[in-house]
Amino acid sequence: MNRNKKRYLMSGVAALAVASFAIGGYAWYKQPEKTPAGPTVEIRRGSLTETAAASGKIEPDVQVEVKSRAPGQVIEVLVKEGDTVEAGQLLVRLDPTDAERDLAAARVARDRVKADLAAANASVAVAELERKNSQTSQEVAEKSAEMGLGPTDAARTAAHSTKVAGANITLRRAQLSSTQAQLKAAELAVQDAETRLKETQIYAPIAGTVLDVAVEKGTLVSSALTNVSGGSAVMTLADLSNLRIVGAIDEAQIGRVAPGQRVDIRVDAYGDRVFQGVVDRVSPLGKEVSSVVTFDVEIVVNDKDASLLRSGMSADVEIVTAEQKDVLLVPLLAVQSQGKRRFVRLASGEERPIQTGATDGSQMVVTAGLSEGDDVLASAPVSSAAGPQGQGQGQRQGGGQNPMRGMGMGMGAGAGRGGR
Repeated sequence: MNRNKKRYLMSGVAALAVASFAIGGYAWYKQPEKTPAGPTVEIRRGSLTETAAASGKIEPDVQVEVKSRAPGQVIEVLVKEGDTVEAGQLLVRLDPTDAERDLAAARVARDRVKADLAAANASVAVAELERKNSQTSQEVAEKSAEMGLGPTDAARTAAHSTKVAGANITLRRAQLSSTQAQLKAAELAVQDAETRLKETQIYAPIAGTVLDVAVEKGTLVSSALTNVSGGSAVMTLADLSNLRIVGAIDEAQIGRVAPGQRVDIRVDAYGDRVFQGVVDRVSPLGKEVSSVVTFDVEIVVNDKDASLLRSGMSADVEIVTAEQKDVLLVPLLAVQSQGKRRFVRLASGEERPIQTGATDGSQMVVTAGLSEGDDVLASAPVSSAAGPQGQGQGQRQGGGQNPMRGMGMGMGAGAGRGGR
């Protein structure tokens, strides 16, 4: 009897153990899965920079296309591309033969007029002497007629001769004035010929760098003053100490751009280098091209190594329109939206509503709802299409599959970069 009781007792203990294991296994099987539904990211503090992007070409602030005032043939080019020149430095010489001949002819014409002037002065002097002689003869004839020693007609003839002599003086003086005017014209002609001769030597109008030389020895150039096409370009000079970029910003971003803002400049020639600049001017007038309105923004390159840049280089610029430091940042792909409501999913699967601020296109500022160190899903989980349970999960997430949804143009206009 005791053996039977013992056997029954042992069977009960075994059954109880099996039941305990079964209940525990079922509870473990029914426990929710704690493994995250995807990769997670830790919420940290960092800096977020909002930028406005544009592109343009690097150009010097002062660039001059040098042309010749005189036509002629180039006989000497004294500089080459890349040379630095000072204002007034001789650049090109033209053949001066024609100009020298014209100057010699002008001087001969001036000398001839000077001789005519001397003759005119002598004529005036002779006419004055003749008038004095006529006046004396008139006085003698008049006294002789009064005393009855001479005929009356002689006195009348003498008076007539005096009037003729006076008129002759007026004529000679007019001829003298005309000759004096001719001499002034001849002097101007000589000065003009001297100027034309000087213009066969082309000088630098500004101090700068030679960007391009468009002529060589033997080239015939036309005058920029007399040619209807504007004359021949000899070379191009530029002041490379003051480089600028004119970029076009669309109207959605122009409201955030202002003079004085910092600019990051990138060029293909130096792919790993960022040059610095500053916004100098924002055009008040927009330009419409293909139904898109843009505004010109002039940027001054103030980088200490600006000499590495070359005029005509294409440049991509990012204007720093706003910068926030020591703020909580969340990846933009982790943010889900349902209407105006935004939320993220924690690693535990919890849906956490958040309030957000600015974005740079890859990260977004979190102003409320998360704390530093929180782990959230790095991107919105993709709902399963298999079965009603998966569909229900997708419906509960709302528009969560597209983190851009509901964020509007504020996102596109804030494209830029961020950092921790």
